[in-house]
Amino acid sequence: MSELQHIRSKAMKGSIWAIVEKFSLQIVQFIVGVILARLLEPRDYGLIAITTIFTSISGAITDGGFEKTLIRKEILLPVEINSVFYINILLGGLMMTGLFWASPSLAVFFNEPSLSPVLRVVSIGLVLNAAGQTQKALLMKELHFKKISIAQIFSSLIGGVTGVVMAYGGFGVWALVYSALVAQLVSVLFFWVRSDWYPRLNFSFAAIKEMLPYGSRILLTSLLFFLMLQFNNFVIGKFYSKTSLGFFNRGSRLPELIISIIQSIVLKMVFPLFAKVQQDNLQFIKVVRKTTKIVGFISIPLLTLLLVNAQDITLVLFTAKWSGSIIFLEFFCLIRLFEPFIAIHREMILAKGHARLLLRFFVISSLVEIGLVLYAATLGIMYVVLATLVCKLGQFISYLLITSAELKVSWQKQLSWIIPYFLISIFMALSVVLMHLLFLASGMSILLSLSLRMSFGMGVYFMLSWWFKLEELVVIKDVLQAIEKKFIFVLKKGKLAYRRP
Repeated sequence: MSELQHIRSKAMKGSIWAIVEKFSLQIVQFIVGVILARLLEPRDYGLIAITTIFTSISGAITDGGFEKTLIRKEILLPVEINSVFYINILLGGLMMTGLFWASPSLAVFFNEPSLSPVLRVVSIGLVLNAAGQTQKALLMKELHFKKISIAQIFSSLIGGVTGVVMAYGGFGVWALVYSALVAQLVSVLFFWVRSDWYPRLNFSFAAIKEMLPYGSRILLTSLLFFLMLQFNNFVIGKFYSKTSLGFFNRGSRLPELIISIIQSIVLKMVFPLFAKVQQDNLQFIKVVRKTTKIVGFISIPLLTLLLVNAQDITLVLFTAKWSGSIIFLEFFCLIRLFEPFIAIHREMILAKGHARLLLRFFVISSLVEIGLVLYAATLGIMYVVLATLVCKLGQFISYLLITSAELKVSWQKQLSWIIPYFLISIFMALSVVLMHLLFLASGMSILLSLSLRMSFGMGVYFMLSWWFKLEELVVIKDVLQAIEKKFIFVLKKGKLAYRRP
């Protein structure tokens, strides 16, 4: 077996476990999210959205850019791994302490007294995450996604149950806080129990110094990424009501859930794969093309189907209490559409070792987006959303131009990889809208109408994909068959264990 075939085999096994993980997480997160949204108020979600601004940025600082450095470095010495672990712990502790002391001032800034105690408790998660970052990076480096999947499944399940129980008990926003903390704690415990690596008492400033040039650029890029990811929440939380921020946050959740599933199934394996074939440009292009097409095949129809059914999905799942989030849900379907492709290009640039180029582009695009969003905030909250959509489209086009020079593949050729999925999805959307009009005239219930439209839309998409012989159907079929074999094996193994005296 060649090196590339070996990498593909490990990636396939990793993708199977990633799919099992994400479908399990999807069930847990979906049920928990629906229950909590029905029990809690939009204002509670607005408050948590503000805390996420600071914990996500602090989390990027805690990582220090070392996760991708560990993955990319071909040969790792034990002292280098240990040094990264202790640096992560130190940075996590500093960030937690900083948020603890800054929380009263932040509460005054956002005119929200209840923000201070919530932010102080949430900041504990920074140290928890830091304690498991090194183990997770090493598992990702070797494409051992099975262990990561098991940790994520159980942590999400236990954290979700904690949140639901507390919400039923009337704890309000604290149900969201402790749900996240419990999930983080369980995940770290799993990494420590199942990991083959454990820290030792040795540290080297020279090892950290050697990794700093690449890691620092990754850190700055990550900071800008999380800053821009949370900048809208910051602006809306400051200039608009917490209820409006809650609607904004809820509207972004379902598209983010779809994209996070896709990113965890496909994109979290992209950087290790890119890093292993970075010296062979022909194989590198093949991996980029295959990844882009698979992501497009999955993400474009799902977000399109969510867009055309946004109103009924919101009313059925979250009740009319959340009707103010429908317009945000529709726009976020368009905004998130570009994100997985931007992520692919970003990981490709990093794998090629051009972190400095990525940082420069991030600085320029971030400054442009900050200016547009701040100006849009003076006009109204919907203008903020429109400005975000324009900036996301601009970033997508810019990445196409940058990577076309790097890959020696024209931007038109790269677009041709995903155009078929856009065209089929548009036809699917028109079919679903037409069916919706027919059902409205018949007086059918919303739940039944929604179920039939969603099923019909996916049926149309797969039928047209089969008609035009899209190659991704074969890939999906192979993955599903592999998953079926995996489950059959597990079931048989379980029966044998049960019969064993």
